[in-house]
Amino acid sequence: MDIKSAVILITSAGSLLGGTLATHFASLGAKLILCDQDIHRLNETLSRCRMVSDHVYSFPVADYSYESIDKLFDYVDEMFHSSPDVLVNNWTSNPLPTLMSERSADLFTKKLSVMASSLFGFGQATAERMMQEKKKGVIVNIVSYEDYRDLSGFENASSMVAGFTQSWAKELTPFNIRVGGVVPALSHVTNDDDYHWAEVQDELIRNTEYIVSNEYFSGRVMAAEA
Repeated sequence: MDIKSAVILITSAGSLLGGTLATHFASLGAKLILCDQDIHRLNETLSRCRMVSDHVYSFPVADYSYESIDKLFDYVDEMFHSSPDVLVNNWTSNPLPTLMSERSADLFTKKLSVMASSLFGFGQATAERMMQEKKKGVIVNIVSYEDYRDLSGFENASSMVAGFTQSWAKELTPFNIRVGGVVPALSHVTNDDDYHWAEVQDELIRNTEYIVSNEYFSGRVMAAEA
């Protein structure tokens, strides 16, 4: 896909990775829609992107319910008279309780449920609109942490991204919609090495750009390592 002519929707755009992804794709000439629940951080990302491109818009979502996501896509259609060409389905995960932790199983279930419903909700809404317009689109599922000092349960989050990516690709390949995933390769990092994590983030962004640009990539997850 030609990124310069693409309309790209980036979720969790106020997060550290989401904001960096947004700035990167804005610098490549893409038209962007940024969304997040945190209005302050969303506006910060919008301001940075507007320094390199005028074709960047933001939409604060109240939550990740079907109604809120539907309003977001109505806004995208209003701005561009089209659905997104690319969904960067970015999720910033929080530490999950481990099996031996004292925190309840309900908390683990709730956090996984929020993540699953959010990734699925954006993915489903994007796929529906791409199919309606018979558009060759791309969905990239990404998971990262804001605070790399506590990576509890990250393997669970990565496994969820991998499962969604593979199953969605099977469903959507007949409609010419590609699906890829990007996760950090945790086995190669140390939690307190800030410079190393900056390199991992750069690799996450490079891998995302590669998936969007490569017409033959679908159904696989790339592990970003420095």
